[in-house]
Amino acid sequence: MGTPSQAVQVCEAILRSDLEYNQAHKILPSVNRVIERMLARRNELSDAYEELHASLSHRHRALEAFFDVFTSTPMAWSPEKMSKARHARKELIDINTRIAAVAEDLAQLLTRRDEIKETSGFSCETFYHALDALELAAESEGNYLFEWHVKEGLDALRYQYDLKYWPPLSAVVEAIGEDARNAEVHAQDPATASATESRRPGLSDFLKAYFTRVKDYSISAHGFIPNDFSVSDNTLASLVNCALDLDVDKLIDSDFVKRFRQRERER
Repeated sequence: MGTPSQAVQVCEAILRSDLEYNQAHKILPSVNRVIERMLARRNELSDAYEELHASLSHRHRALEAFFDVFTSTPMAWSPEKMSKARHARKELIDINTRIAAVAEDLAQLLTRRDEIKETSGFSCETFYHALDALELAAESEGNYLFEWHVKEGLDALRYQYDLKYWPPLSAVVEAIGEDARNAEVHAQDPATASATESRRPGLSDFLKAYFTRVKDYSISAHGFIPNDFSVSDNTLASLVNCALDLDVDKLIDSDFVKRFRQRERER
């Protein structure tokens, strides 16, 4: 093998610097694995490095930012992670639906219990005040901060205002159910939102997350990557294949990236 070109040397120097920093501070092992793969597979990425260097060498901070974005994206937005994220979203929706249904049933039971206690000759020693439940929950959890800083103030309010000023337990439970019923499940960051917006999971999820993160690091978003920055389909395919360590039968090519870009433009 000959001496690597200046472009390859510059790009790999950035990657090595990031790797050394992470290893010295014992952080980001997932990112480190991506960097190690990229350094080990120079032959596959030399053309990509040439293109990236030609586009960003006049903005060294932009080249550093690109590699920071690209090597960290698989850590949270790999196809496997996005598959889990989709499952978590579905589970969260299902849980809220179940909470709403259970809360409705429980509220009805609490209301009926109060009716029986008030109209029959029987009673039971159960909560009659919403604060009773809060205090027992704090005690059971061993929440000393509640005991030291909150309980005294709540007790003062409890005795200052009689029961008619407070919602019954059933109403509190109904509110919990209503809150769950009306909850809108959403992604906590733009990359996850874009990567999970399609109906079917796939490698396109990763590409969506990548493009969103590049935009988040652009100059218009107070980053360093030029707003008009773009890489060719070939370069992006090579980078993704290496970063995700895809099996031979799952490798993507420039046509895959081209079709992805076309679908995104049509959307």
